[in-house]
Amino acid sequence: MLNNVIPDLIGDPVICLDSRLRGNDNYSTHMIIAVGSTNKTKINPVKEVFNHHFKKVKVIGIKVVSKVKEQPLDDDEMFKGALNRARGALEKVKDAEYGVGIEGGLHKYSYGWFERSLVVIMDKKGNFGIGSSGGLALPKKVIDKIHKGDNLEEAIDEIFGTKKIGKGIGMFGIMTKGVVTRAEGVKHGVAFALARFLHSNIYEA
Repeated sequence: MLNNVIPDLIGDPVICLDSRLRGNDNYSTHMIIAVGSTNKTKINPVKEVFNHHFKKVKVIGIKVVSKVKEQPLDDDEMFKGALNRARGALEKVKDAEYGVGIEGGLHKYSYGWFERSLVVIMDKKGNFGIGSSGGLALPKKVIDKIHKGDNLEEAIDEIFGTKKIGKGIGMFGIMTKGVVTRAEGVKHGVAFALARFLHSNIYEA
């Protein structure tokens, strides 16, 4: 269960972001955000969410080791991977104020296997917020291939004849025929994870 791996969400006081929000022109420097990935389907949603809230943002994607399996098969492993990516990105980009880790994977519920992405946004003090994309129920044909050793991208590419679908519209895009792409799902997770910092007074109450 996630309770066994999540550190206490209430750490050191979170820096108030009100002075950095759009509409406040008194802040002259860029907010630097480090993303633990070089995949554009992860980097671009981070840019979109932070640019929505803040006027001056610079997002840097950097390769970080997730320290989990290539194909996470439960929420705990996804969370660990996202946390490691966020922390690793912060360590590598010294001027970054926030590190963002995004880890996609699968989880089996009583009603079937689902794919989704977990997002962790961490500040320099180790405080972090968690968010998630929506979840997509996976067909048995996909799960069978994964149990035989394929990762999700390999399984989808084989079934649909695509190439490196994880760097494009993703499983979400294929299964919804473009209504929801992987990047759009990640965007939701990033927005939800950032809520912890936009409303820090509630989370620390």
